[in-house]
Amino acid sequence: MRVSSHLGKTKVQSKDTLENLFEGVLKPLHSRNARRIYEVFYQNREYAHITTHDIETKLEKEGLSINKKEINSWLVSLHEAGLISKKDERGKPIASDYENRYTFDLWKLTETGLIVGERLPSLMAKKESFLPSLADLTPYIIHEIEDLYLTTKLLITLYEEGGQLDYKDVRKSLAIDREKLAVYSWPDAAHSDKPLFEITVKPPSFRSKIFKLMGWFIEQDLSFKLTEDGRRMAETIMSKEKGVDS
Repeated sequence: MRVSSHLGKTKVQSKDTLENLFEGVLKPLHSRNARRIYEVFYQNREYAHITTHDIETKLEKEGLSINKKEINSWLVSLHEAGLISKKDERGKPIASDYENRYTFDLWKLTETGLIVGERLPSLMAKKESFLPSLADLTPYIIHEIEDLYLTTKLLITLYEEGGQLDYKDVRKSLAIDREKLAVYSWPDAAHSDKPLFEITVKPPSFRSKIFKLMGWFIEQDLSFKLTEDGRRMAETIMSKEKGVDS
């Protein structure tokens, strides 16, 4: 189905993004020494360039000792990952004291290297839960959480089934009784600006007409169908639930 095909394509793209991230931009940062060298670049990003002499000097001030050969090796790796770039000309250190005449290769952070440095702290930050503690729960909050949970589960169920499902199958998937489904699945746009799904009735059969006259209904005659807004909302939920490793 079209929705399932789209989900499969999204998973492949997310997996490729993850591979490119950890086997590309972030690969050299698996090494502690490479991270220290990268930190020197980020901490001295106000300079037009830095050299191996600057890096050695900064590391020594922090009590770290990495020889020139290893520094040059990690500079190549950071360069290949796109975190730093090398200038064509050579020059003297400007981020540390230097009075000799010898010149060095000039390195600087790339735009990608700058973005990684800006975003890493937020990725490492501990996120606080927005859910209330048990002691803070009230009957109203419990009802709101259950309502949101069942609505979300309904959206995901419909999305994974191609966008539409019979009433009976929905009730079975959600594992709730008829009365609760009637309450919690009413498409009144309570969690969105527009309805996320709709309930449709199949063309009446002779049997369903008889049942209707008796005040009954046949579950198979009703079906839940995602609206376009519901499909987009389900995709958003799925992408957040699975994260970048979908």
